[in-house]
Amino acid sequence: MKTHKTLAVLAAALLAASTARAADELPAGTLITGTASGAATALLGLDHLFADEPGSNVTALAPADLEYLTRDTAVAIDFFADGHVEIWNNTGGTALPGSYTLSFSFAGLAQPITGFAALDVSGINGGSISYQVVNDHSVSVTFSNLSFTTEFGSFTAQINVAAVPEPASVVLLGAGLGLLMLRRARRAA
Repeated sequence: MKTHKTLAVLAAALLAASTARAADELPAGTLITGTASGAATALLGLDHLFADEPGSNVTALAPADLEYLTRDTAVAIDFFADGHVEIWNNTGGTALPGSYTLSFSFAGLAQPITGFAALDVSGINGGSISYQVVNDHSVSVTFSNLSFTTEFGSFTAQINVAAVPEPASVVLLGAGLGLLMLRRARRAA
């Protein structure tokens, strides 16, 4: 009986540890298609070296590099494998006038996007920002008339993707259920 309790506690601990989130919410190489205020031509991507050419709004996530510039070069967008997104005021001043709606679709995600929210807006003095999960593989952020505490200021957001249980989790869950069934069978006998 004591062995069964010890095994059950051990299985529960291993199961809890193995269901932790994968480190990469958005794996490197994830294909991103973006629009600015509904126009594909308004975003210039890294894969096209930020050139104003057809298809420049599609680029692969490169964790060490900036992925997009808006056509007016006022906004820079940087994605990271851990799911955070940094949006920079690229004007050289502390004000980013006007309104922008940036939408991004991620091809090939193993699980759906479950959340998109502010991570750090401490560098913002004024203006408005809203975040939206558009569908299982798309998000959008709308901001207008932002003012920053410093030149080239930024704000960050976090994209969350549903956790994928690791294969070991399923095995441990099955082992735990088996132990419970064995325990009940012995009690009934």
